[in-house]
Amino acid sequence: MNKKWITIIILFLCLLLSVIAYFYWDIPLSLYCKGLGRSVLDIAEIVTIWGESRWYYMILVPAFIYFWFLAKNKLWSKRILFIFISLSASGLISIPIKWLVGRYRPSMLEKGFFGFNYFGVGYELTSFPSGHTITAFSLAAAVSILFPRLSILAFVAAVSIGISRILITSHYLSDVIAGAGIGILSTMIVKYIFDRKKIELIQK
Repeated sequence: MNKKWITIIILFLCLLLSVIAYFYWDIPLSLYCKGLGRSVLDIAEIVTIWGESRWYYMILVPAFIYFWFLAKNKLWSKRILFIFISLSASGLISIPIKWLVGRYRPSMLEKGFFGFNYFGVGYELTSFPSGHTITAFSLAAAVSILFPRLSILAFVAAVSIGISRILITSHYLSDVIAGAGIGILSTMIVKYIFDRKKIELIQK
């Protein structure tokens, strides 16, 4: 199966599951999570931190400088650049979607707000899609492309971050599913561009 069909299937599945989650799972799951014990939430809050892109940029930028200018290792420089661009692309894609959709966060549910306030502004209207999940799955996809043996570990970590966003009620399930799809798709698009430019990322 070629990359184009993989991309289409991922997009369709995430769209379908997001719609189903919105109508049937989001509210009951969010209400359940609001009643979770402090011990579970403490763990989730630690896990969720790893969905913040800034931590990866803090590693990637100096790593690129080291491999490009000091170690003179072009392969690793290109790999780091690939991850950096993938994360950046996924973030840039999510910004207009969040603004356009303007979805209420779960914290607004108790105030009677559920759904969308299109072109809404403010933190409480940026639930869809989950930015942390986008980052996590974009990174997982990039790692799986560069190091296939780490694929399972990378995606388990990404799923854990996505789940943590639901547990601490920062996002609904549909936000996380959509975030996962966008993260994977953005990385695949970047990989496609690298392939078109004949930028090799795998040691032959």
